[in-house]
Formats: sequence, C-alpha cells, structure tokens
Amino acid sequence: MENQKSSREFKNFVYSMLAKYGKAISDPKRIELLDLLLQADKNVDLLSKEIGMSVASTSHHLQILKETRLVTDRKDGRNTFYRIEKAGISIFDNVAVTGKKFSAEIRVAMDSFFDSEQELNELEYKDFLKKVVSKDIILIDVRPENEYNSGHVPGSISIPLNELKSRMETLPKRKKIVAYCRGKYCVLSKEAVEILRMKGLNAYRIPQGPLEFASVGIELVKAGVN
Repeated sequence: MENQKSSREFKNFVYSMLAKYGKAISDPKRIELLDLLLQADKNVDLLSKEIGMSVASTSHHLQILKETRLVTDRKDGRNTFYRIEKAGISIFDNVAVTGKKFSAEIRVAMDSFFDSEQELNELEYKDFLKKVVSKDIILIDVRPENEYNSGHVPGSISIPLNELKSRMETLPKRKKIVAYCRGKYCVLSKEAVEILRMKGLNAYRIPQGPLEFASVGIELVKAGVN
C-alpha cells in the first residue's frame, strides 16, 4: 500500500508540474510574447507595443512565463530585457506546428488570409540562397532592425516594414524581390508585398523566417559578426 501511495504522489507531482506549462501558455498574448522573443531579446516597453497591451499587463504575462522558466530576464541599466529559454522555444515550436497540422480552423484562416499568388513557389533553401548571393533575387527582411541584428538570413537586406515606402526607390525595378519576416504566422511580409506590388514591383513573400532557415543548417548572420 505504501508503494501505491508513493506512486500516486509521484504522478500527482509530475502531472502538476506539466500542468504549469499548460497554464503558462493558456493565454494567446503569452504565446505571442514567446513568438516575439524568439526573434530577439526585448524590453517590456517594446513588447507591450508589439502585443497592444499596457506595460503593466505585459509585465504580468512575462512574470508568468518567467515563473515556469520559459523566459528569463536581465538588467541593462534601467531597462529589463527578456529572453526566451530553450523550454520556451520547444513549447512554442510544438504548439505552432501542432496548430498548423491539426487545426482545420487555422489552416482555413491562413488560406484565406495569405494570398497564394503572393508566395514564392516551393523553397529549396540552398538554391534559393545561391540566387540571393548572386543578386538574382533581392531578399528583404521586413522585421524591426533589432530582430534583424539578432540573426538574419545570409544576403538579406534589412528594410523594416515601417521604412519600406521611404526606401522603395533603392530597390531594383526589374528583379524579383522576396520578403520574409518572423515565420509562418507573421503578417509583415504579406503587407510588404502588397505595398511593393502596388508600385509595380515584382514582389513575393516566403512564409519561412530565420528560425526555419536555421533549422535546416543555415547559419544566421548577426550584426557585427562576419
């Protein structure tokens, strides 16, 4: 009987610990925070603007993620920057892949929101990068600059979405321009392609972000690192 009790206590402990992960990502804003922190370390002010919530509410969500060690923080002067931990990366990746694979609602939403005519045909990573290096394709990273600096696809040019209209004249008119952002659920590249096409440019998007490139063995480039 004592062994049975100990076994029950063991199961109760393990499953209660696992349930904490479920609770930590039970809010959509906390899942979005993980996605944003996958791109780069960010402070609370920037994160609150990204997710459209007050600083106080954003801090509350970050503390819940921190308690389960999905994120950690560090001080930089008066600012506190948050960084995603390996557990947070793993959980977000599994949830994102599961949602796309098994949720018919998500697939329908993505099919209706993203225009297939705006997407580049099937991506062969190494062949694609050869075309980027040779300038046959102009690859633009439309994420914020700090995310680009934290790790970007080799050969890509940083043109944050909010700067695209003012920098459009720097893009070649007769070459294929391909935009990317944070990955499968990111909408920045879609908006970029719409802006570029309205000006008559030959523009496309790819749903892959830097982390998808890294997952197939392509080393991302960090600002200031050769």
